[in-house]
Amino acid sequence: MNADDRLIYLIFTAQNKLRTYLNNAMTDDGVKVTVAQSGILFLLKEKNGRSMTELSRILGIDNSTLTGLIDRLEKARLVERNANPGDRRSSHIYMTQEGIEAANGAKRVIRRVNEKIKDGFSPEEMETFKKVLKTFFRRFA
Repeated sequence: MNADDRLIYLIFTAQNKLRTYLNNAMTDDGVKVTVAQSGILFLLKEKNGRSMTELSRILGIDNSTLTGLIDRLEKARLVERNANPGDRRSSHIYMTQEGIEAANGAKRVIRRVNEKIKDGFSPEEMETFKKVLKTFFRRFA
């Protein structure tokens, strides 16, 4: 097997490098959240008050992982967790003003890094790249 045919290795390595780069870029920019935490904030910005179950399903992560992320966001005062009055076992997550500001900062960094990803590639190459990624989403859903 040609070393360049190790697609799974290349995909995982690219993902890890991108996550590390993004987290470092956020830190350098003074953004106080990680890439994973920013995903939660983006979802809450879109629809505040989502349930933990809804966030877990959309993000494709288990409840225990989500709970840890929410705990850290709550400790940083970026979100508030409110128990569902109809079902005390479930809670809804709401962004604070600080959370909105953190989401906006993360969005700026992510946009900048997105442009860096595209740098040096033609529009046609980028369309092919996006097509490959979208095929992954369909094939491995």
